[in-house]
Amino acid sequence: MTRIILTGAGFSHNWGGWLASEAMEYLLGCPEITQGIRATLWKHKPYLGFEGALEELALQSTQDYQTLNRMLEGMFNAMNNAFGDFEPGQHNRIGPQPTSVRNFLCRFDAIFTLNQDTLLERKYQTSDVREGSSGRWLGFHSPGLFKEMNAGVPTGYFRPHDPPFALKERYQSYFKLHGSSNWRTPNGSSLLIMGLSKNAVIDGIELLSWYRRQFEDMLHRPDTHLMIIGYSFRDKHINEIILKGARNGTKLFIIDPRGVDVLENIDSRAFHLGSEDRSTLQNSILGASRRPFLTSVSNQIEMTKINRFFPLFP
Repeated sequence: MTRIILTGAGFSHNWGGWLASEAMEYLLGCPEITQGIRATLWKHKPYLGFEGALEELALQSTQDYQTLNRMLEGMFNAMNNAFGDFEPGQHNRIGPQPTSVRNFLCRFDAIFTLNQDTLLERKYQTSDVREGSSGRWLGFHSPGLFKEMNAGVPTGYFRPHDPPFALKERYQSYFKLHGSSNWRTPNGSSLLIMGLSKNAVIDGIELLSWYRRQFEDMLHRPDTHLMIIGYSFRDKHINEIILKGARNGTKLFIIDPRGVDVLENIDSRAFHLGSEDRSTLQNSILGASRRPFLTSVSNQIEMTKINRFFPLFP
């Protein structure tokens, strides 16, 4: 029996992280923005957003593309610094007290995320995962990475090491499917997978290709349940993996302000969903919650619904 979680921007939004629409509004205020970047952002606003702009600029303007990437790095740095500095109030603390969010996350066999911020590294990793899991996990670990050092001192950044990659026994695995704002490539640039051709880029990065296979493999295990929090269903390659899992019997539970209606975001321009596939997805849904996540984990009534995802867990 496998219980895994997939988080998107809507998860970090619970602690103030920006959604894609808010990211564009941040970018419009960056002092280094050019007229070309501004026009391209507005062009793609109705559907593809800043990732569509990034894709177009990659093909048309090397300078503007590089500038937009730096702006996005700055945006993640601003979020990460804020996550590191703030001390959540009693109602929204990840850990150590109260422990409702920490203990909830500890119940999963693995955590997958599309987010590139460092919220969980800063707040969950340091919250005593061993206590929260009643000794099941000794800690929280992203496989395949090593700390970047400068004169023997950690820089705060990580780099993928060479394969083979392996899980760490009795550590809860954390897979950042699109890289992270605190990861670096061998040439020192940020390892952030953005734009509309993510799958093709991931193909060329051994660690992220391995992460993707871990996600696929877990969704093909018998009796797998996948909880999805704050994912907009707009990434074609992720939708394909989820659909394949549903065909294989994986069950889904969605936590999103739109509840099951978030599935309407699957648009034929990004991912063709025929009537049979739509029925497969619908039949895979165990339930959903459209309450705010932080409200749900501290609300006994809503948790009676969510806890059906964990039928054999306390």
